[in-house]
Amino acid sequence: MKTMLLSIALLGAAQARAEAPMNQWLVAAVAKEMGKPVSEIRNSVAAKTCEGRIGPMEECMSVKLAAREIRMRTQYARAQKRLPHARDRDKLAMAQQAWIIFRGASCDYEARTIDDGRSYGVEESACKSSMTEARINTLRAYAECGSDAC
Repeated sequence: MKTMLLSIALLGAAQARAEAPMNQWLVAAVAKEMGKPVSEIRNSVAAKTCEGRIGPMEECMSVKLAAREIRMRTQYARAQKRLPHARDRDKLAMAQQAWIIFRGASCDYEARTIDDGRSYGVEESACKSSMTEARINTLRAYAECGSDAC
């Protein structure tokens, strides 16, 4: 089980390293959300910062997670706009709240069970980042669906 979880976490970390650089809008949004200067956010996600020492790695992972959460909220808002009925919007809101709770509990568990020398914060951020990217794709599909069967 631990081997499988480690593989998932490492895959998520590899995906985070391979992703495209953040655009200016996203960098500015992350800086505002985290209360940090734009230059600090850019430096935090610079090449090689997400590897190596724990401190810079934690900072980089937290910036990338914040960026994904902003993207997730954007897709959630798009999905909400597509829904014509208040009851459907309420159902999506409840599902999103439940998903956030699930993500927190799941990543807390994974971060506490993986013992590969990285810190809890790095493991938890890597897990949340990976799960959030998957949720972004799900919400994007909801937002772009053209039928009532979505």
